[in-house]
Amino acid sequence: MFYYIDFASQNQPQNSRISGRNSRKGGFRQAKAMVINMKILHDIHTHNVFSACCEDKTASTAAYLEKEAALGMRIFGLSNHLWDERVPGASGWYKNQPIVKAEEAKHAFSLAAPGMQVLFGCETEYYACRDLLGMSAEGASHFDYLLIPHSHLHMRNEVMSDFPEILEAREKVRADLAQKLPYLPEKNINAMAASLREADLVRIFPELEIDVIRYTNEGNLNTFRALLANRELQSLCGKLPISIAHSFSPCGVPHAKKNEYLAHIRDEDAAECYRAAAKLGLYIELNVGAITEVNFDLDNNRLIELYRIAKAEGCQFTFGTDSHSVEGLSLIAHGDRIADALALTPADIAEFVRGGVEA
Repeated sequence: MFYYIDFASQNQPQNSRISGRNSRKGGFRQAKAMVINMKILHDIHTHNVFSACCEDKTASTAAYLEKEAALGMRIFGLSNHLWDERVPGASGWYKNQPIVKAEEAKHAFSLAAPGMQVLFGCETEYYACRDLLGMSAEGASHFDYLLIPHSHLHMRNEVMSDFPEILEAREKVRADLAQKLPYLPEKNINAMAASLREADLVRIFPELEIDVIRYTNEGNLNTFRALLANRELQSLCGKLPISIAHSFSPCGVPHAKKNEYLAHIRDEDAAECYRAAAKLGLYIELNVGAITEVNFDLDNNRLIELYRIAKAEGCQFTFGTDSHSVEGLSLIAHGDRIADALALTPADIAEFVRGGVEA
C-alpha cells in the first residue's frame, strides 16, 4: 500500500469551432491524500526523436533510458510511430517513418540500467476509411509488441471521413473553381478544393451547421468496430502482444471538451467493443496522457468509466504516457491513481508487462 499526494489540475477551455490540438494549461487545487494499492512501473507508449511529431530534440533513446531509470521503471517500451514499408498506401507523413528507421533506436538499448527490461514496440496506424492496417505479419516479427490506435480522428479521410456538410462545401468550392477557371486541368481544380481544411470551409461558409459531437462519436465507435474486424489485425492476434492505444479518446477534440463528447458513447456500445477485444486477446492501453487531459479529476472522467466497462468485459491493460519528450515520461506517476480508480490488481495487467507493477 502506498500514499500519493494528488494535486488536481484545472483544465483551461480551448477555442476551436471544429477541432484542434491546442496546449493545455493547468492550475492547482487543494492537495488530497490517496491510498494507492498498486504502483505502475512500466511505460510502453513513448515517442522520441524517431517519431516525426517529437519536438524535443534531446529525446534520444539514451536520454529516455536514463530518465526511466531515475523514475524507477522496471519495463520501458519504445513505440515510435511507423508504417510497415511492405504495406502500400501510407500517407506522406508515414512514408518517412518505416520500420528500418525505427530500428535505429535499438542501438542504444544496451545503455539500459541493470534490471530494467527494454521492449521494442511501435505505434502503427489503422486507416478505417480503407480498412488498411499499416503492419504486415513479416513487419510485426521485428517487434516485441504493437500499439494500434483507432481514434486518430484528426486524420481526416484516412481514419475518419470528413463531415457530410464539409464534403458538400468542398464540392461547391470545386464546382465554383471549375466554372471560374475553365483553363485549369481538372486534377488541379480537385487539388485546390481538397487543400481546404475544415476550418477554412467553415470560414467560407459561416452558415454551416454541423453536429460535430454526433459525427465524432459515430466515427469513434465505427473506427473501433472496424479495427476489431480487420483481417490483418485478427491474423496477428496471438503472435505478439497487441494493445489498443488510447481507445475512445478522440484525438483532435480540444481537451476541455473531451468529457462532453465521450458522454455520448453509450455503455452498451463500449461493452460490445471491449468484449470483442477481449475475445481476440487484445489488451487495452491506459494512456495516462489521454486520461488526464480529459479530466485530471478521475472521479469525473468518462474515460475512466469506459475503462471500468473494459475491465468488466474481461480486458487486461497496459500503461503508457504517450510521451513525446524526456520530461513527459514523468507523467507515469499518475498511473498509480488510475490503477486505483479502476481497482486494478496485477491479474488485470497484461502478462508481458506484469513485472512492471508493484502491489
